Amino acid sequence: MPSGKITVAVIGAGVAGLIVVRHISAKSQNFNVTLFEQTDKIGGTWVYTDETELDKNGLPIHSSMYKNLRTNLPKEIMQIPDFPFKNNNGPSFVHHSVIRQYLQDYAHYFNLYPHIRFNTLVKNIEPKTLSNNCNVWSVTCVNLITNTEYTKSFNVIILCNGHYTVGNIPLIRGIDDFRGNYIHSHQYRFPEKYLGKRVCILGASWSGIDIAIEVSKFAKKIYLSHNLPERLESVIADNVEERPGIKFIHENTIYFDDDSKAIIDDIIFCTGYQFTYPFMSEKVKIKTENNYVEPIYKHLIHTDMPNLFFMGLPALVIPFPMFHLQSQYILKILEGSIQLPSSEKMRIDSENEKKMLLEQGIPIRHIGKMKERQWAYYDEIAAAANIPSFPPVIKKIYHHTMKMRQLNLMTYKDYHYKIIDNENFTFRYC
Repeated sequence: MPSGKITVAVIGAGVAGLIVVRHISAKSQNFNVTLFEQTDKIGGTWVYTDETELDKNGLPIHSSMYKNLRTNLPKEIMQIPDFPFKNNNGPSFVHHSVIRQYLQDYAHYFNLYPHIRFNTLVKNIEPKTLSNNCNVWSVTCVNLITNTEYTKSFNVIILCNGHYTVGNIPLIRGIDDFRGNYIHSHQYRFPEKYLGKRVCILGASWSGIDIAIEVSKFAKKIYLSHNLPERLESVIADNVEERPGIKFIHENTIYFDDDSKAIIDDIIFCTGYQFTYPFMSEKVKIKTENNYVEPIYKHLIHTDMPNLFFMGLPALVIPFPMFHLQSQYILKILEGSIQLPSSEKMRIDSENEKKMLLEQGIPIRHIGKMKERQWAYYDEIAAAANIPSFPPVIKKIYHHTMKMRQLNLMTYKDYHYKIIDNENFTFRYC
């Protein structure tokens, strides 16, 4: 890194962006950090809106939040380690508005607003090599209020633009001729609109199951289409029937992979999202196929450009605390406390991890879904940054939550948790 203050551009004022700015701005003697946000609010996907298509600036709606969403994890393990929730006695699985307020409180407490450039669209990020062979970044932005464009240079780029905005809709034969309505879960907001309808929900991960439970209270019939090995219908609702994946669609009839069929009014695709970086120059080589971003070292650093960071890549993790660790890991790299391997070694390490997971039978599209691999990852980056990893109680509550979810999808969010110490917790059903 150059002498003098290091300039850092962070893209996106969601959770990851706020947390990384909190840590970098705390070292103001060494860094100047600017956070670019295309809307006029912080919070990213946690900012709810009834709108589903375009915002007031004509940009695609960023948030995938639906009206009744409650967290899938208890707040006791979701909270950022250095900023606990104020209400320790309230519900553990909280409404999305609670999280948004929590993030606003976080930004105020750590005085992050002076670093944020709201209503600013990042149009282009391009690497530039200076005469001293130092790599910098040229960032071109548009002020959406004044419609003025400007370009600034930065030493470091940290991408926190999220990946819950561009929905992945699979190519299904006949979908263009479907006579009903279909949306991606990104556009889902209210269950009431499906009153008396026959609905097919494709995908049975977190959002698919949550939406199926909501819509089942209003719909006449739900066909939950998925290829997971476990059966779910017995623990959801009586009007939910499981079917395998969709083979093709003809008018209002869906034909499933087991050759069964059903007449459908609406389809909701809960089929995941795409990683997109539309502002990144083609000079930066990034592959995002099959929901896997490469070449990335430690799920965080571009192997060929180690002053380019990608936050938010791992899935099926505890995100807020993970960002807390990742941010300090990045900070230690920028300060020089962590010496990264050469680009070649980082690329080899990334390729070896990918090969190992593929050999274990994990499809490439699921490599980012860490599940039980998350704990070793947290410990690894915490050790490298010489900071505490998560106490054992976090993992214990996480596993208890997963167990209760597996036992009853309808009631697992009714448990209230309380952390006693680093090892122990209590819980009660309410």
